[in-house]
Amino acid sequence: MNSLKQEEVNDGGRRVPLLDNDDGNDNNTYQTQSSSGSYCITTRYVVAVWVFFGFFCLYSLRINLSVGIVAMTLPQSVTNESIQACPFTDNNNSNNNNSSSQMISIEGKLDWSPKTQGYVLSSFFYGYLLTQIIGGNLAEQFGAKWIFGGSILGAGILTLLIPLAARIHAGVLIAIQILNGAFQGPAFPSIAALWGRWIPPFERSIVPPAASAGKEFGVAIITPLVSLLCASTFLGGWPSAFYVTGLFACVWFIGWCFFAYNSPSEHPRIAFEEKTFLLQCVPKPKKIRTPWFHIATCIPLYGIAINHICYNFVYYILLTSLPTYFSTILRFDLRRNGLVSAIPFMFHLLFAIVSGQIADRVRRKRILSTTVTRKLQTIIGACGTSVFLVLVGYIGCNHTLAVVSIILAIAFMGFQNSGSIISYLDIANNYAGTLCGITNTLATIPGFVGPTFVGWITNKNQTIKAWRIIFNVSSGIGLVGCLVYCLLFNGEEQEWNRLNQTQATKSAHKRTKKQISAA
Repeated sequence: MNSLKQEEVNDGGRRVPLLDNDDGNDNNTYQTQSSSGSYCITTRYVVAVWVFFGFFCLYSLRINLSVGIVAMTLPQSVTNESIQACPFTDNNNSNNNNSSSQMISIEGKLDWSPKTQGYVLSSFFYGYLLTQIIGGNLAEQFGAKWIFGGSILGAGILTLLIPLAARIHAGVLIAIQILNGAFQGPAFPSIAALWGRWIPPFERSIVPPAASAGKEFGVAIITPLVSLLCASTFLGGWPSAFYVTGLFACVWFIGWCFFAYNSPSEHPRIAFEEKTFLLQCVPKPKKIRTPWFHIATCIPLYGIAINHICYNFVYYILLTSLPTYFSTILRFDLRRNGLVSAIPFMFHLLFAIVSGQIADRVRRKRILSTTVTRKLQTIIGACGTSVFLVLVGYIGCNHTLAVVSIILAIAFMGFQNSGSIISYLDIANNYAGTLCGITNTLATIPGFVGPTFVGWITNKNQTIKAWRIIFNVSSGIGLVGCLVYCLLFNGEEQEWNRLNQTQATKSAHKRTKKQISAA
Protein backbone atom coordinates (compact mmCIF):
# COMPACT_ATOMS: atom_id res chain seq x y z
CA MET A 1 0.00 0.00 0.00
CA ASN A 2 2.89 2.35 0.69
CA SER A 3 3.98 1.96 -2.92
CA LEU A 4 0.78 3.53 -4.15
CA LYS A 5 0.32 7.22 -4.53
CA GLN A 6 -1.36 8.74 -1.54
CA GLU A 7 -4.34 9.92 -3.55
CA GLU A 8 -4.96 6.52 -5.15
CA VAL A 9 -6.11 3.09 -4.05
CA ASN A 10 -5.63 -0.20 -5.85
CA ASP A 11 -8.90 -1.63 -7.23
CA GLY A 12 -8.46 -5.03 -8.81
CA GLY A 13 -5.15 -4.15 -10.42
CA ARG A 14 -6.06 -0.64 -11.51
CA ARG A 15 -5.63 2.62 -9.67
CA VAL A 16 -8.72 4.63 -8.79
CA PRO A 17 -8.60 8.12 -7.30
CA LEU A 18 -9.94 8.14 -3.77
CA LEU A 19 -11.35 11.62 -4.08
CA ASP A 20 -11.52 13.78 -7.13
CA ASN A 21 -11.63 17.56 -7.15
CA ASP A 22 -15.38 17.74 -7.63
CA ASP A 23 -18.07 17.86 -5.01
CA GLY A 24 -18.28 14.68 -2.95
CA ASN A 25 -21.80 14.04 -4.20
CA ASP A 26 -20.82 14.00 -7.85
CA ASN A 27 -22.99 11.54 -9.71
CA ASN A 28 -20.32 10.36 -12.11
CA THR A 29 -18.00 9.58 -9.22
CA TYR A 30 -20.70 7.53 -7.56
CA GLN A 31 -21.37 5.52 -10.68
CA THR A 32 -17.67 4.81 -11.32
CA GLN A 33 -16.98 3.70 -7.80
CA SER A 34 -20.15 1.68 -7.30
CA SER A 35 -19.75 -0.20 -10.55
CA SER A 36 -16.30 -1.56 -9.77
CA GLY A 37 -17.70 -4.73 -8.26
CA SER A 38 -14.74 -5.28 -5.91
CA TYR A 39 -15.85 -2.93 -3.16
CA CYS A 40 -17.39 -4.34 -0.02
CA ILE A 41 -20.67 -2.50 0.38
CA THR A 42 -22.27 -4.59 3.08
CA THR A 43 -21.76 -2.53 6.24
CA ARG A 44 -24.34 0.14 5.49
CA TYR A 45 -26.83 -2.60 4.68
CA VAL A 46 -26.12 -4.25 8.02
CA VAL A 47 -26.91 -0.93 9.69
CA ALA A 48 -30.08 -0.70 7.58
CA VAL A 49 -31.19 -4.18 8.72
CA TRP A 50 -30.87 -3.12 12.36
CA VAL A 51 -32.84 0.03 11.55
CA PHE A 52 -35.52 -2.18 9.96
CA PHE A 53 -35.93 -4.18 13.16
CA GLY A 54 -35.75 -0.97 15.16
CA PHE A 55 -38.80 0.30 13.29
CA PHE A 56 -40.40 -3.09 13.82
CA CYS A 57 -39.96 -2.59 17.57
CA LEU A 58 -41.15 1.00 17.33
CA TYR A 59 -44.47 0.11 15.74
CA SER A 60 -44.87 -2.96 17.93
CA LEU A 61 -44.72 -0.61 20.91
CA ARG A 62 -47.08 1.83 19.21
CA ILE A 63 -49.96 -0.43 18.16
CA ASN A 64 -49.99 -3.03 20.95
CA LEU A 65 -52.27 -0.88 23.11
CA SER A 66 -54.66 -0.20 20.22
CA VAL A 67 -55.19 -3.94 19.80
CA GLY A 68 -54.86 -4.95 23.46
CA ILE A 69 -57.29 -2.43 24.89
CA VAL A 70 -60.19 -4.58 23.68
CA ALA A 71 -59.09 -7.37 26.01
CA MET A 72 -58.08 -4.99 28.82
CA THR A 73 -61.48 -3.39 29.31
CA LEU A 74 -64.96 -4.52 30.24
CA PRO A 75 -67.45 -4.59 27.36
CA GLN A 76 -69.48 -1.39 27.18
CA SER A 77 -73.10 -1.02 26.19
CA VAL A 78 -73.48 -1.02 22.43
CA THR A 79 -74.48 2.49 21.40
CA ASN A 80 -72.77 2.44 18.04
CA GLU A 81 -74.22 -0.76 16.67
CA SER A 82 -74.46 -0.75 12.91
CA ILE A 83 -77.91 -0.18 11.47
CA GLN A 84 -76.78 -0.77 7.92
CA ALA A 85 -74.04 -3.33 7.47
CA CYS A 86 -73.32 -6.48 5.56
CA PRO A 87 -75.32 -9.52 6.67
CA PHE A 88 -73.60 -12.36 8.50
CA THR A 89 -72.90 -15.45 6.51
CA ASP A 90 -73.52 -18.73 8.32
CA ASN A 91 -69.78 -19.23 8.68
CA ASN A 92 -69.19 -15.71 9.90
CA ASN A 93 -72.09 -15.91 12.29
CA SER A 94 -70.75 -19.12 13.78
CA ASN A 95 -67.29 -17.66 14.07
CA ASN A 96 -68.67 -14.51 15.61
CA ASN A 97 -70.49 -16.48 18.28
CA ASN A 98 -67.32 -18.39 19.08
CA SER A 99 -65.37 -15.15 19.16
CA SER A 100 -67.91 -13.56 21.48
CA SER A 101 -67.83 -16.45 23.91
CA GLN A 102 -64.06 -16.34 23.82
CA MET A 103 -64.06 -12.61 24.55
CA ILE A 104 -66.27 -13.17 27.61
CA SER A 105 -63.76 -15.63 28.98
CA ILE A 106 -60.80 -13.27 28.54
CA GLU A 107 -62.47 -9.94 29.31
CA GLY A 108 -60.43 -7.55 31.42
CA LYS A 109 -61.34 -5.86 34.69
CA LEU A 110 -60.84 -2.23 33.64
CA ASP A 111 -64.16 -0.40 33.62
CA TRP A 112 -63.26 2.34 31.18
CA SER A 113 -65.81 4.21 29.12
CA PRO A 114 -65.22 4.68 25.37
CA LYS A 115 -64.32 8.31 26.14
CA THR A 116 -61.63 7.22 28.60
CA GLN A 117 -60.33 4.70 26.12
CA GLY A 118 -60.10 7.49 23.54
CA TYR A 119 -58.02 9.62 25.91
CA VAL A 120 -55.70 6.67 26.57
CA LEU A 121 -55.17 5.92 22.89
CA SER A 122 -54.67 9.55 21.81
CA SER A 123 -52.35 10.51 24.71
CA PHE A 124 -49.38 9.00 22.87
CA PHE A 125 -49.46 11.74 20.22
CA TYR A 126 -49.24 14.57 22.75
CA GLY A 127 -45.78 13.39 23.76
CA TYR A 128 -44.91 12.45 20.20
CA LEU A 129 -45.35 16.06 19.07
CA LEU A 130 -42.87 17.48 21.56
CA THR A 131 -39.55 15.83 20.77
CA GLN A 132 -39.21 15.35 17.02
CA ILE A 133 -37.54 18.58 15.95
CA ILE A 134 -35.14 18.65 18.90
CA GLY A 135 -34.42 14.95 18.41
CA GLY A 136 -33.49 15.43 14.77
CA ASN A 137 -31.33 18.44 15.56
CA LEU A 138 -29.47 16.61 18.33
CA ALA A 139 -28.88 13.66 15.98
CA GLU A 140 -27.27 16.01 13.45
CA GLN A 141 -25.04 17.54 16.12
CA PHE A 142 -24.05 14.46 18.13
CA GLY A 143 -24.97 11.46 15.97
CA ALA A 144 -28.07 9.30 15.58
CA LYS A 145 -26.92 6.07 17.22
CA TRP A 146 -27.84 6.84 20.81
CA ILE A 147 -30.80 9.05 19.96
CA PHE A 148 -32.51 6.29 17.96
CA GLY A 149 -31.38 3.49 20.26
CA GLY A 150 -32.35 5.37 23.41
CA SER A 151 -35.70 6.22 21.89
CA ILE A 152 -36.64 2.57 21.44
CA LEU A 153 -35.06 1.41 24.72
CA GLY A 154 -36.93 4.04 26.72
CA ALA A 155 -40.21 3.20 24.99
CA GLY A 156 -39.60 -0.51 25.58
CA ILE A 157 -39.08 -0.01 29.32
CA LEU A 158 -42.21 2.15 29.56
CA THR A 159 -44.19 -0.52 27.70
CA LEU A 160 -43.22 -3.07 30.34
CA LEU A 161 -44.90 -0.77 32.91
CA ILE A 162 -48.21 -0.49 31.02
CA PRO A 163 -50.00 -3.43 32.77
CA LEU A 164 -49.12 -2.04 36.22
CA ALA A 165 -50.06 1.52 35.23
CA ALA A 166 -53.38 0.40 33.75
CA ARG A 167 -54.34 -1.44 36.92
CA ILE A 168 -53.49 1.57 39.11
CA HIS A 169 -55.53 4.17 37.21
CA ALA A 170 -56.26 5.32 33.66
CA GLY A 171 -54.53 8.62 34.43
CA VAL A 172 -51.30 6.81 35.27
CA LEU A 173 -51.46 4.98 31.94
CA ILE A 174 -52.11 8.26 30.12
CA ALA A 175 -48.95 9.70 31.74
CA ILE A 176 -46.99 6.60 30.66
CA GLN A 177 -48.30 6.97 27.11
CA ILE A 178 -47.35 10.64 26.94
CA LEU A 179 -43.81 9.72 28.01
CA ASN A 180 -43.87 6.83 25.53
CA GLY A 181 -44.71 9.24 22.73
CA ALA A 182 -41.99 11.65 23.86
CA PHE A 183 -39.41 8.85 23.74
CA GLN A 184 -40.53 7.68 20.30
CA GLY A 185 -40.67 11.18 18.81
CA PRO A 186 -36.94 11.47 17.93
CA ALA A 187 -36.82 8.05 16.20
CA PHE A 188 -37.73 9.02 12.63
CA PRO A 189 -35.80 12.34 12.56
CA SER A 190 -32.68 10.72 14.04
CA ILE A 191 -32.69 8.00 11.40
CA ALA A 192 -33.07 10.66 8.72
CA ALA A 193 -29.82 12.15 10.07
CA LEU A 194 -28.24 8.68 10.01
CA TRP A 195 -29.15 8.21 6.33
CA GLY A 196 -27.54 11.58 5.61
CA ARG A 197 -24.22 10.10 6.82
CA TRP A 198 -24.48 6.56 5.45
CA ILE A 199 -26.47 6.45 2.21
CA PRO A 200 -25.12 7.62 -1.18
CA PRO A 201 -27.40 9.75 -3.38
CA PHE A 202 -28.49 6.98 -5.74
CA GLU A 203 -29.48 4.58 -2.96
CA ARG A 204 -31.86 6.96 -1.21
CA SER A 205 -34.96 5.55 -2.90
CA ILE A 206 -33.98 2.00 -1.89
CA VAL A 207 -32.31 1.76 1.50
CA PRO A 208 -34.30 4.26 3.65
CA PRO A 209 -37.74 3.07 2.44
CA ALA A 210 -36.73 -0.59 2.76
CA ALA A 211 -35.50 -0.03 6.31
CA SER A 212 -38.49 2.07 7.35
CA ALA A 213 -40.76 -0.67 5.99
CA GLY A 214 -40.04 -2.35 9.30
CA LYS A 215 -43.00 -0.39 10.64
CA GLU A 216 -45.38 -2.03 8.14
CA PHE A 217 -43.82 -5.39 8.94
CA GLY A 218 -44.41 -4.63 12.60
CA VAL A 219 -48.07 -3.84 12.00
CA ALA A 220 -48.53 -7.02 9.94
CA ILE A 221 -46.89 -9.27 12.54
CA ILE A 222 -47.91 -7.65 15.82
CA THR A 223 -51.61 -7.10 15.06
CA PRO A 224 -52.48 -10.83 14.94
CA LEU A 225 -49.79 -11.71 17.52
CA VAL A 226 -51.22 -9.35 20.14
CA SER A 227 -54.68 -10.79 19.51
CA LEU A 228 -53.35 -14.30 20.12
CA LEU A 229 -51.47 -13.26 23.27
CA CYS A 230 -54.52 -11.47 24.68
CA ALA A 231 -56.64 -14.57 24.02
CA SER A 232 -54.13 -16.83 25.78
CA THR A 233 -53.29 -17.40 29.44
CA PHE A 234 -49.59 -16.69 28.88
CA LEU A 235 -48.30 -14.29 31.56
CA GLY A 236 -51.85 -13.45 32.55
CA GLY A 237 -53.37 -12.88 29.12
CA TRP A 238 -53.40 -9.28 27.86
CA PRO A 239 -50.36 -8.13 29.93
CA SER A 240 -48.23 -10.57 27.93
CA ALA A 241 -48.67 -8.40 24.80
CA PHE A 242 -46.80 -5.58 26.53
CA TYR A 243 -44.20 -7.80 28.19
CA VAL A 244 -43.29 -9.51 24.90
CA THR A 245 -43.05 -6.34 22.79
CA GLY A 246 -41.25 -4.38 25.51
CA LEU A 247 -38.71 -7.15 26.10
CA PHE A 248 -38.05 -7.52 22.38
CA ALA A 249 -37.23 -3.80 22.17
CA CYS A 250 -34.74 -4.12 25.02
CA VAL A 251 -33.05 -7.11 23.37
CA TRP A 252 -32.87 -5.24 20.06
CA PHE A 253 -31.07 -2.36 21.80
CA ILE A 254 -28.22 -4.68 22.82
CA GLY A 255 -27.57 -5.62 19.19
CA TRP A 256 -27.91 -2.01 18.08
CA CYS A 257 -25.11 -0.98 20.44
CA PHE A 258 -22.67 -3.37 18.73
CA PHE A 259 -23.64 -3.02 15.07
CA ALA A 260 -24.71 0.60 14.56
CA TYR A 261 -22.48 3.69 14.39
CA ASN A 262 -23.09 7.33 13.63
CA SER A 263 -21.05 7.40 10.44
CA PRO A 264 -18.65 5.25 8.36
CA SER A 265 -15.67 7.07 9.86
CA GLU A 266 -16.67 5.86 13.37
CA HIS A 267 -17.36 2.24 12.42
CA PRO A 268 -14.46 0.04 13.59
CA ARG A 269 -15.21 -2.94 11.31
CA ILE A 270 -16.16 -1.32 8.02
CA ALA A 271 -14.09 -2.34 4.97
CA PHE A 272 -11.56 0.26 3.93
CA GLU A 273 -12.91 0.38 0.37
CA GLU A 274 -16.48 1.01 1.49
CA LYS A 275 -15.36 3.59 4.01
CA THR A 276 -13.40 5.44 1.35
CA PHE A 277 -16.31 5.27 -1.08
CA LEU A 278 -18.80 6.60 1.48
CA LEU A 279 -16.50 9.40 2.65
CA GLN A 280 -16.29 10.46 -0.97
CA CYS A 281 -20.00 10.27 -1.72
CA VAL A 282 -21.31 11.45 1.63
CA PRO A 283 -18.61 13.52 3.34
CA LYS A 284 -19.32 14.48 6.92
CA PRO A 285 -19.89 18.25 7.13
CA LYS A 286 -18.40 20.43 9.78
CA LYS A 287 -20.62 21.21 12.72
CA ILE A 288 -22.28 24.49 11.86
CA ARG A 289 -25.36 26.27 13.02
CA THR A 290 -28.63 25.01 11.66
CA PRO A 291 -29.71 27.44 8.88
CA TRP A 292 -33.19 28.06 10.29
CA PHE A 293 -33.90 31.03 8.01
CA HIS A 294 -33.11 29.04 4.87
CA ILE A 295 -35.18 26.12 6.13
CA ALA A 296 -38.14 28.39 6.89
CA THR A 297 -38.01 29.88 3.38
CA CYS A 298 -37.44 26.61 1.51
CA ILE A 299 -40.40 26.22 -0.88
CA PRO A 300 -39.76 22.53 -1.71
CA LEU A 301 -39.89 21.74 2.02
CA TYR A 302 -43.40 23.19 2.19
CA GLY A 303 -44.44 20.83 -0.58
CA ILE A 304 -42.93 17.87 1.28
CA ALA A 305 -44.58 18.86 4.58
CA ILE A 306 -48.07 19.44 3.16
CA ASN A 307 -48.01 16.17 1.25
CA HIS A 308 -46.75 14.36 4.37
CA ILE A 309 -49.68 15.73 6.40
CA CYS A 310 -52.18 14.58 3.78
CA TYR A 311 -50.47 11.21 3.43
CA ASN A 312 -50.57 10.63 7.17
CA PHE A 313 -54.25 11.58 7.33
CA VAL A 314 -55.02 8.67 5.00
CA TYR A 315 -52.48 6.38 6.66
CA TYR A 316 -53.67 6.94 10.24
CA ILE A 317 -57.32 6.48 9.30
CA LEU A 318 -56.54 3.16 7.62
CA LEU A 319 -54.19 2.08 10.41
CA THR A 320 -56.56 2.81 13.28
CA SER A 321 -59.99 2.31 11.73
CA LEU A 322 -59.73 -0.69 9.41
CA PRO A 323 -60.41 -3.22 12.22
CA THR A 324 -63.60 -1.29 13.07
CA TYR A 325 -64.70 -1.26 9.43
CA PHE A 326 -64.03 -4.97 9.00
CA SER A 327 -65.87 -5.76 12.23
CA THR A 328 -68.92 -3.48 12.03
CA ILE A 329 -69.54 -3.31 8.28
CA LEU A 330 -68.04 -6.43 6.72
CA ARG A 331 -68.82 -8.47 9.87
CA PHE A 332 -65.48 -10.28 10.08
CA ASP A 333 -64.90 -12.34 13.21
CA LEU A 334 -62.07 -11.42 15.59
CA ARG A 335 -59.41 -13.78 14.23
CA ARG A 336 -60.17 -13.03 10.59
CA ASN A 337 -60.23 -9.32 11.38
CA GLY A 338 -56.71 -9.40 12.80
CA LEU A 339 -55.32 -11.29 9.82
CA VAL A 340 -57.05 -9.22 7.14
CA SER A 341 -56.03 -5.97 8.88
CA ALA A 342 -52.39 -7.06 8.70
CA ILE A 343 -52.17 -8.21 5.06
CA PRO A 344 -52.37 -4.75 3.38
CA PHE A 345 -49.29 -3.52 5.20
CA MET A 346 -47.22 -6.41 3.85
CA PHE A 347 -48.12 -5.30 0.34
CA HIS A 348 -47.30 -1.73 1.34
CA LEU A 349 -43.81 -2.93 2.28
CA LEU A 350 -43.42 -4.79 -1.05
CA PHE A 351 -44.52 -1.82 -3.16
CA ALA A 352 -42.17 0.54 -1.27
CA ILE A 353 -39.14 -1.69 -1.90
CA VAL A 354 -39.89 -2.42 -5.56
CA SER A 355 -40.78 1.18 -6.46
CA GLY A 356 -37.64 2.43 -4.69
CA GLN A 357 -35.47 0.05 -6.72
CA ILE A 358 -37.04 1.27 -9.95
CA ALA A 359 -36.76 4.93 -8.96
CA ASP A 360 -33.06 4.76 -8.14
CA ARG A 361 -32.34 2.81 -11.32
CA VAL A 362 -34.13 5.50 -13.35
CA ARG A 363 -32.21 8.27 -11.58
CA ARG A 364 -28.85 6.49 -11.84
CA LYS A 365 -29.24 5.99 -15.59
CA ARG A 366 -30.39 9.61 -15.92
CA ILE A 367 -33.60 8.56 -17.65
CA LEU A 368 -35.48 11.06 -15.47
CA SER A 369 -34.31 13.75 -13.08
CA THR A 370 -34.77 13.46 -9.34
CA THR A 371 -37.55 16.05 -9.44
CA VAL A 372 -39.55 14.24 -12.14
CA THR A 373 -38.97 10.83 -10.53
CA ARG A 374 -40.21 11.94 -7.11
CA LYS A 375 -43.27 13.64 -8.56
CA LEU A 376 -44.09 10.61 -10.70
CA GLN A 377 -43.83 8.33 -7.66
CA THR A 378 -46.15 10.63 -5.71
CA ILE A 379 -48.71 10.82 -8.52
CA ILE A 380 -48.80 7.04 -8.97
CA GLY A 381 -49.05 6.46 -5.22
CA ALA A 382 -51.69 9.11 -4.47
CA CYS A 383 -53.87 8.36 -7.49
CA GLY A 384 -53.69 4.60 -6.96
CA THR A 385 -54.63 4.94 -3.29
CA SER A 386 -57.45 7.38 -4.02
CA VAL A 387 -59.02 5.25 -6.77
CA PHE A 388 -59.14 2.11 -4.63
CA LEU A 389 -60.36 3.97 -1.54
CA VAL A 390 -63.32 5.31 -3.52
CA LEU A 391 -64.00 1.82 -4.85
CA VAL A 392 -64.17 0.40 -1.32
CA GLY A 393 -67.09 2.68 -0.49
CA TYR A 394 -69.10 1.60 -3.51
CA ILE A 395 -68.29 -2.11 -3.57
CA GLY A 396 -70.64 -2.77 -0.68
CA CYS A 397 -70.73 -6.26 0.77
CA ASN A 398 -68.56 -8.06 -1.73
CA HIS A 399 -65.98 -9.18 0.82
CA THR A 400 -63.36 -10.29 -1.69
CA LEU A 401 -63.41 -7.10 -3.78
CA ALA A 402 -63.51 -4.93 -0.66
CA VAL A 403 -60.44 -6.60 0.84
CA VAL A 404 -58.55 -6.53 -2.48
CA SER A 405 -59.33 -2.82 -2.91
CA ILE A 406 -58.15 -2.00 0.62
CA ILE A 407 -54.97 -4.01 0.07
CA LEU A 408 -54.21 -2.10 -3.14
CA ALA A 409 -55.10 1.27 -1.58
CA ILE A 410 -52.55 0.76 1.18
CA ALA A 411 -50.03 -0.89 -1.14
CA PHE A 412 -49.94 2.12 -3.49
CA MET A 413 -48.97 4.31 -0.53
CA GLY A 414 -45.63 2.48 -0.72
CA PHE A 415 -44.77 4.55 -3.82
CA GLN A 416 -44.73 7.67 -1.66
CA ASN A 417 -42.69 5.98 1.06
CA SER A 418 -39.83 5.67 -1.45
CA GLY A 419 -40.59 9.05 -3.02
CA SER A 420 -42.04 12.17 -1.46
CA ILE A 421 -41.77 11.01 2.15
CA ILE A 422 -37.97 10.74 1.99
CA SER A 423 -37.32 13.55 -0.51
CA TYR A 424 -35.90 15.86 2.18
CA LEU A 425 -32.71 13.80 1.61
CA ASP A 426 -32.60 15.14 -1.95
CA ILE A 427 -32.79 18.80 -1.02
CA ALA A 428 -30.61 18.90 2.13
CA ASN A 429 -29.13 15.63 3.35
CA ASN A 430 -26.86 17.42 5.85
CA TYR A 431 -29.93 18.66 7.73
CA ALA A 432 -32.15 15.63 7.12
CA GLY A 433 -32.76 15.11 10.84
CA THR A 434 -34.10 18.62 11.35
CA LEU A 435 -36.18 18.58 8.17
CA CYS A 436 -37.69 15.20 9.02
CA GLY A 437 -38.41 16.44 12.54
CA ILE A 438 -40.31 19.41 11.14
CA THR A 439 -42.36 17.46 8.59
CA ASN A 440 -43.02 14.55 10.94
CA THR A 441 -44.16 16.89 13.71
CA LEU A 442 -46.67 18.53 11.39
CA ALA A 443 -47.69 15.12 10.06
CA THR A 444 -48.53 14.01 13.61
CA ILE A 445 -51.58 16.30 13.59
CA PRO A 446 -53.63 13.74 11.58
CA GLY A 447 -53.02 11.37 14.50
CA PHE A 448 -55.58 13.45 16.40
CA VAL A 449 -57.73 14.63 13.51
CA GLY A 450 -58.15 11.39 11.53
CA PRO A 451 -59.59 9.11 14.24
CA THR A 452 -61.71 11.99 15.57
CA PHE A 453 -63.13 12.52 12.09
CA VAL A 454 -64.00 8.84 11.81
CA GLY A 455 -65.67 8.87 15.22
CA TRP A 456 -67.67 11.97 14.35
CA ILE A 457 -68.95 10.50 11.08
CA THR A 458 -69.77 7.06 12.50
CA ASN A 459 -71.16 8.10 15.90
CA LYS A 460 -74.48 6.17 16.12
CA ASN A 461 -74.14 5.88 12.36
CA GLN A 462 -72.12 2.77 11.57
CA THR A 463 -73.35 2.47 8.00
CA ILE A 464 -71.90 1.78 4.59
CA LYS A 465 -72.88 5.31 3.59
CA ALA A 466 -70.94 6.83 6.51
CA TRP A 467 -67.83 4.86 5.66
CA ARG A 468 -68.21 5.86 2.02
CA ILE A 469 -67.92 9.48 3.15
CA ILE A 470 -64.78 8.63 5.15
CA PHE A 471 -63.12 6.91 2.20
CA ASN A 472 -64.09 9.67 -0.25
CA VAL A 473 -62.81 12.47 1.99
CA SER A 474 -59.56 10.58 2.62
CA SER A 475 -59.17 10.08 -1.12
CA GLY A 476 -59.61 13.79 -1.79
CA ILE A 477 -57.16 14.85 0.91
CA GLY A 478 -54.55 12.47 -0.49
CA LEU A 479 -54.94 14.01 -3.95
CA VAL A 480 -54.63 17.55 -2.55
CA GLY A 481 -51.32 16.64 -0.94
CA CYS A 482 -50.08 15.19 -4.22
CA LEU A 483 -51.08 18.34 -6.14
CA VAL A 484 -49.34 20.69 -3.71
CA TYR A 485 -46.21 18.54 -3.73
CA CYS A 486 -46.03 18.53 -7.53
CA LEU A 487 -46.42 22.32 -7.62
CA LEU A 488 -43.84 23.16 -4.94
CA PHE A 489 -41.21 20.41 -4.94
CA ASN A 490 -37.86 20.69 -6.67
CA GLY A 491 -35.40 17.84 -6.15
CA GLU A 492 -32.24 19.90 -6.70
CA GLU A 493 -29.94 20.14 -3.70
CA GLN A 494 -30.40 23.44 -1.88
CA GLU A 495 -27.47 25.82 -2.02
CA TRP A 496 -27.44 26.28 1.77
CA ASN A 497 -26.89 22.53 2.17
CA ARG A 498 -23.52 22.90 0.42
CA LEU A 499 -22.15 25.31 3.02
CA ASN A 500 -18.74 24.03 4.14
CA GLN A 501 -19.25 21.03 1.85
CA THR A 502 -15.97 21.74 0.06
CA GLN A 503 -14.14 22.00 3.37
CA ALA A 504 -15.73 18.75 4.51
CA THR A 505 -14.60 17.00 1.34
CA LYS A 506 -11.05 18.26 1.80
CA SER A 507 -11.07 17.08 5.42
CA ALA A 508 -12.23 13.64 4.32
CA HIS A 509 -9.46 13.61 1.71
CA LYS A 510 -6.84 14.43 4.33
CA ARG A 511 -8.12 11.74 6.67
CA THR A 512 -7.98 9.18 3.88
CA LYS A 513 -4.39 10.17 3.01
CA LYS A 514 -3.37 9.66 6.63
CA GLN A 515 -5.01 6.22 6.66
CA ILE A 516 -3.18 5.18 3.51
CA SER A 517 0.13 6.50 4.84
CA ALA A 518 -0.39 4.60 8.08
CA ALA A 519 -1.14 1.43 6.11
